[in-house]
Amino acid sequence: MKRALPLAVAWLLAIAPMAQQDQKQASWLRRTIATIGNTLDRWDIEGLDTNYLSLPRHGWKASLTANFAGITAHVDGRSVPSFGDISVDMASKLNGQTSLSLGYRMLSLDYSFDIVTGYSSDLNLSWLDNAWGIEYRSHSTEGLAGTLDASATDGNLRVSEGDTRLRATLINAYYVLNPERYSLPAAMDQALIQRRSAGSITAYAVLHASDLEVRSADLATMMGGVKKVEFYQTAIGLGYGYNYTPNQGRLLIHLSAAPLLVFFSKNLITADFAIPLPDGSTYHTDISKEVRSKHRLTLTAVARASLFYYLNERIHIGLSGLVNNMGNDTDSGVATSMNDWIVNAALGVRF
Repeated sequence: MKRALPLAVAWLLAIAPMAQQDQKQASWLRRTIATIGNTLDRWDIEGLDTNYLSLPRHGWKASLTANFAGITAHVDGRSVPSFGDISVDMASKLNGQTSLSLGYRMLSLDYSFDIVTGYSSDLNLSWLDNAWGIEYRSHSTEGLAGTLDASATDGNLRVSEGDTRLRATLINAYYVLNPERYSLPAAMDQALIQRRSAGSITAYAVLHASDLEVRSADLATMMGGVKKVEFYQTAIGLGYGYNYTPNQGRLLIHLSAAPLLVFFSKNLITADFAIPLPDGSTYHTDISKEVRSKHRLTLTAVARASLFYYLNERIHIGLSGLVNNMGNDTDSGVATSMNDWIVNAALGVRF
């Protein structure tokens, strides 16, 4: 003990300056993070009418969401080779997905996956400022099922789950004309609190790309060798959104919709092309062909609705829904219509 005590005292004296240095570094790091957070918060609230809008006390948000996402598609064709007149109706199966999300103020990341069959998944990344914002959403599903009715065949041809894979990417940007009093982020991810009811005209720009891949060899044969159909659209439009709150933002009901003018559209069809060879064999290759739109300009639409309730300053529950309508008429006599939608039920926690 006589030997150990001086050694222990000497060790404590030796590490004391190091511990003080570590504490100073940790304190500096905390102050720096707090300064950056306060600066971002000041930027987020700058220029806003605080009678209508305020920042949540806690910046970070994590949420667990049960959602249903899907796609319905309809195709009409006239005088299609090998099939005559056709009508295709397909829809993804109504399977629940689990979504995990994390965000700080205006920035959020969300990933959803199908917990039952694994057919579908969603990835969402967004930056939602009060005056402007941009969302990226990628949706993939192998759960499309339906029928193909052709005048040249007897009965309907069945399209089963797993026969196709649809991948859709949507980039949506907006600009709010009344950002001082109306908040789209308050309705979309609760980055702000709408304390008094307000609305605004909102400008939108939307980029949509999707491809339908035929994964079943039997279905590809029935489709005349078609292996993939691709759609690309760019649209702009003006709409209106309104946030209603009867109790200083504790309950928020949101509705918004916008017609969009499609000014760019491109459609590609990739099919297996068989070339007979002199030795009697057949060489197969994929050939892509552009199918031109019948009209230079077309109309589409986007709509959104949500309802959120704050149990306290940290915990909220809510429902939200989004629908994107897309369609196109081609000069080859084929018309397509597609609705991409998602409905969420969320439990969110701020910290």
